[in-house]
Amino acid sequence: MFQNPLSILEHFAQPIFIGLLTVTILLLFGTFLAHFLIMVPFKRLRIYKMELEFNSNTLREKQIANQFLYSSTMLHNHTENVKYLIDNQLMDLKQVLQFLAYSYKNYSLQYNNELTLEIDVLEPTELKGRERKLYQAINGQNIIKANTTYENRLIQGDNLLLGTANVGEDSDKATVVVRREYDYPFDTYDQETLESIIGYAVILFDTAIMIQLFHENGMYTEDNEIETD
Repeated sequence: MFQNPLSILEHFAQPIFIGLLTVTILLLFGTFLAHFLIMVPFKRLRIYKMELEFNSNTLREKQIANQFLYSSTMLHNHTENVKYLIDNQLMDLKQVLQFLAYSYKNYSLQYNNELTLEIDVLEPTELKGRERKLYQAINGQNIIKANTTYENRLIQGDNLLLGTANVGEDSDKATVVVRREYDYPFDTYDQETLESIIGYAVILFDTAIMIQLFHENGMYTEDNEIETD
């Protein structure tokens, strides 16, 4: 057959063509495997979702825009937020953080109801495992660069974002622990959003405490004006 091929199939069955085909297949498979291994830790790609991955940037851009919209909305509603805390006697830092964190969770789920998002506000002594390691990493900074940090899982498991808040060296401290499923890794935008929530929580807490002190000392009138001498 090799000496006197009688058909097209027999022509392409020559050793040289078989060798070229084998090399081509190996090169294509090697290229695909290399790209797959490079992208998996960062893109969380799955073969059967490959076509959906190219549209993920648009969804992520919407999520980022909604995160910034939430932060601006909280600032816009500052007066109502302070009134809510005072009316409901939510006057410690942990309660203020819970108020903001849970409202952020509800806001996020409105725009992506498939997202698995868990948020807990805990005392530092309640942290365990990976949460405690991240907390120690934040506190171990020689120069404080951020009050938040995150760790994404490269295998199955929850991604973790953690932030700390305090209003003084010897006063209350609280931590916010955010967990998201493997397919939704955290990034710097999530970290900055949590930073803004924590920063606003401290401002909100200080404002509520200040108004309460004015009221207790008779300096806060029914018209919400500070009396002067």
